[in-house]
Amino acid sequence: MYVVCSKHLEEAIDEFIEVYEQPPDLYELETITFTEWTAPTCCHFCDMNPKYLIV
Repeated sequence: MYVVCSKHLEEAIDEFIEVYEQPPDLYELETITFTEWTAPTCCHFCDMNPKYLIV
């Protein structure tokens, strides 16, 4: 699972495919909610605000 900014979206998708050998599901963080999960406040790769959840 990755939480990333727009700048690192492609890098995260490539890494996900390399690790899990399948394409990920992609969600915009502002359109989803989970009852027991709070999105991190920074991108997996940098300090920018995340925009996407990749699972």
